[in-house]
Amino acid sequence: MDVTTDGLLWLTAAVFLLVLEMLVPGFVLFFFGLGALVTFVCCWLFQPSLNVQLLIFLIASITSLFSLRGLVKTTFLGGEIDSEADHALTTGGETVLVTKTIAPPMEGKVKYSGTSWRALADERIEEGEVATVVSQDGIIIRVKKMV
Repeated sequence: MDVTTDGLLWLTAAVFLLVLEMLVPGFVLFFFGLGALVTFVCCWLFQPSLNVQLLIFLIASITSLFSLRGLVKTTFLGGEIDSEADHALTTGGETVLVTKTIAPPMEGKVKYSGTSWRALADERIEEGEVATVVSQDGIIIRVKKMV
């Protein structure tokens, strides 16, 4: 059980891929790094031929990618958002301060929850006025004049 040159190359590839995963979004390189690590262990234990090493790498990488990606991604990055309601930050009825005049059909800006938001309205609302949130569509808040 000696570490061969092939084994060291697979270990180097594994470390490189695992480090590169931290720099590249998508969470895929981790599993190829895992496949290279499995191949390194096989080289250390059995000293297979290059064709067998490539086969081990492909099988280990693809198997880990499809079987573990969802579990590992959820564990490290948090649960996934399933419903459309989870995307909404407001359900309506809250009051907001207009920070840039809303002149339909042009957008304006409002301050909601300490943050500036793009806003639309059916009527002109001047800067400095207070408005009521009607709904939220993605990153745009629809408002109406307070009565």
